[in-house]
Amino acid sequence: MQLIWISGSTSSMKQIKITRKTVIKIALLSFSVFILIGMSIHFFGFRVAIRFNPEMAKQMGGVISRKEMDDLEIIYQQKIQTFQTQLPIIESKIVTLKNLKDQFVELSIPTSAKD
Repeated sequence: MQLIWISGSTSSMKQIKITRKTVIKIALLSFSVFILIGMSIHFFGFRVAIRFNPEMAKQMGGVISRKEMDDLEIIYQQKIQTFQTQLPIIESKIVTLKNLKDQFVELSIPTSAKD
């Protein structure tokens, strides 16, 4: 297939051959350009949103400020401390339950099978 371009009555005639290969190249090139444009709009949009309206950036992408991050870190450290204080109690309960299980296993085995 060919595309013929005549720009005027006195100008030259241009012929462009349209093949499967050129159509695929044009499609891939346009796809790549659109992807790059979308990525740049996304990236620069976040930068503008962070600079001019941080609340909008927080809603759009979960961006948080340094103070909020420090507050979350303090909360997480407190939770870790409570878990660490509860850990010995839980370990002792596990040991108690294991001992009870062993006792029940001993009771469930008949005396003739123990020999």
